[in-house]
Amino acid sequence: MPLRSVAFLLYFFGSCGAAFIYPMVGVVCYVVLYQVYPQTTWWGKPLDIYGIRYSFVCGLCLTVGMLLNIKRLPAGRQIMHPVEIGTVCIFLAMLLSSVIGVSRNQFTELYLDKMAKVVVFLLVMSRVVVTRDRLWVMVLTFTVMAWYLGHEATNAPPGAFHRNRVDGIGGPDFREASSLAIHLSSLLPFVAITLSDRRLHVRIFAVAAAAYAVNGILLCRARSAFLGAMIAAGLALFYVPRRYRSLLIGAMILGAAGMLVLSDDWFWDRMLTIASPSEERDQSAAVRLVVWRAAWDMFREHVMGVGVGQFQWQIRQYSEELNWVRRDAHNTYILCACELGIFGLIVYLATLGGSWWTLNHALRRARQRLPSPGRYELIIFASRISLVVYAVSGLFVSRLYTEGAWWLIMLPVCIQRAVESEIHAEARAEEQVYARLARWLTSPAAPGPAPAC
Repeated sequence: MPLRSVAFLLYFFGSCGAAFIYPMVGVVCYVVLYQVYPQTTWWGKPLDIYGIRYSFVCGLCLTVGMLLNIKRLPAGRQIMHPVEIGTVCIFLAMLLSSVIGVSRNQFTELYLDKMAKVVVFLLVMSRVVVTRDRLWVMVLTFTVMAWYLGHEATNAPPGAFHRNRVDGIGGPDFREASSLAIHLSSLLPFVAITLSDRRLHVRIFAVAAAAYAVNGILLCRARSAFLGAMIAAGLALFYVPRRYRSLLIGAMILGAAGMLVLSDDWFWDRMLTIASPSEERDQSAAVRLVVWRAAWDMFREHVMGVGVGQFQWQIRQYSEELNWVRRDAHNTYILCACELGIFGLIVYLATLGGSWWTLNHALRRARQRLPSPGRYELIIFASRISLVVYAVSGLFVSRLYTEGAWWLIMLPVCIQRAVESEIHAEARAEEQVYARLARWLTSPAAPGPAPAC
C-alpha cells in the first residue's frame, strides 16, 4: 500500500476519533474529504477494497461528537436560525416534489440522499463553528483546499483536459470545468484574508495558494466563473473594510497581472464569446437559451415542480430543437423553480436573502459591541464575496445540489452565533467586575468616607 494511502487512513481515523471529543476536528476532516475526494485519487484506489464511505463515517462521528459536547458548545438565543429553517424547508420541498412530481428515477434518490446528509452537516456546522478561532480554522482550511485543487489542476495530465478545459479534479460537485472554476473563485476571498495572518509562513502559503487557485481557474476557461468573479471583485471594493481597501486594490492589480501572465489565447478567445452577437454565439450559449425557453413552458405547466432530478428527463419534451437529448438547466434558479416549484423557489431566494441579511446584522453587532472586530470584518467580507460568486454564477450553471454552495449559505449563521457568543461573554465579564466592585464597596471591611475637617 502506498505511503500516502497509509497517511490518509491515519488522518481519517484519527480525525473521526478526535471528533467525539473535539467536534471541530470532524468539521475540518469533512471539509477536506469533500474537496479531496479520495475515491478518485491514485492513492485512494488501493483503499477501495475496504468499501469505506468516508464522508458518511466522518459525518456520523461528527454528529455524535456534537451531541456529546452540546453543553460545552456556545449556545445562541435561537434554537433555529431563520437560515436554518429555510434550509430545512428547502429539503422538505424536495421531499414534497419527489412525491407530487411527474415521476421518480435514480437521480431522485441520489439527490435526496445527498441533500439529507448536507442538511445534517449544515445543522451540525452551525453549532460547532461558533467562535472566532474556529471560524479562522475554517478560513485556513479553505485556503489549504484552494492550494490543493489549484495544484492538482496545474499538474493535471493531458488526459484530464477536454476541449482544452481541465476536468476531473476534486470531488463530484466540481469535477466539471465550470464547477471547479466557480468553486475555486469562491475560495479565493478566504485565501485573500489569510494574508492578514500575523504568521509569516501562513502569509507565504496564502500567496502560493492564490497563485495555484488562479491558474486552476484559468485552466478551466469557464465563462460563468469569470463573470461571477468580475462582479464579485467590483463589489469587493465596496464592501471591504476601509483600512484594507488600498491593500485589496494592490492585491487585485497583482492578481490581474498574474492572470495576464498565466492566461493563454484559448482562455481569452472563450471569454470574448460572452459579448458576441447572437449570430456569432457558440453552440453552448445558444443551447442554453433554447433550454431556458423550454424551461419556462415546463414551469407554467408544472407550477408545483416536476420533482427532484427530473429536469433533464422532462425538458426535452418542451422543445423540438433539443432533439430529445437530456439537457441541464444551466441556471440554479430555473432548476429550482422547475424541480421544486414556485414555493421551493421562494424559499430558496428567501434563504439566500436571509444569509445576506445575517452578514449585515453580524457586522453591525460586531462593530458596535466588540472592542476588536477586525477579524470578524474580514471573515464577513470573504463570506459575502464568496456568496456573490455562487449567486451570480448560478445564473449560468446549476448549483442547487452543490454542497459547497450550501456551506457558504450557512456560514453567516456561524458568524452571527460567534459574534453573539463573544458579546455575551464580554457582558458577563463586565457584570462580574461590577458585582465584585459592589461587594467590595458594601463589605463591612471596606474603608468609610474620610472624616470632615
